[in-house]
Amino acid sequence: MRTELAYRVYSRWPENGDGWIHPADIRLARRLIPSTRVFRYDGREGPYLLLSYGKHRLRVRPTMRQAIRGDGFDLGDQVEVCSKLGKNRPFVATISEMRWNARYRVIHYQLRRRNMTLARPYTADDFRAVDDRAHFPALLPSNASARIS
Repeated sequence: MRTELAYRVYSRWPENGDGWIHPADIRLARRLIPSTRVFRYDGREGPYLLLSYGKHRLRVRPTMRQAIRGDGFDLGDQVEVCSKLGKNRPFVATISEMRWNARYRVIHYQLRRRNMTLARPYTADDFRAVDDRAHFPALLPSNASARIS
């Protein structure tokens, strides 16, 4: 059984029109695609893949896209930027954008702090989840996982 990777990037618009998009989602798709945005794959609805980008939801047929592995983070997650031996100034922020960097094959994250989007893009190596237990339940003792919801 083949498993789908959790994220998709649509860096090009297919040449065959917009028949690959659910008719109700065409206007939104034209605003979001093509781009380097990293869409989360949320399953299937009939012949369509269900994709999300923050609050935006799209239904598309399987077509020209690049499937990528995620880092365990998603839009809206609260993260703590780590010092990394003085490279970064530590602070807590929210992930506001996820963009694919094809050259380095890495997701760049835009962070939002105090109602301002920070100019510098970060990678998952620069931060950790504010509550690591929510993202990495395997790190918990076996009897503790039932307590987190």
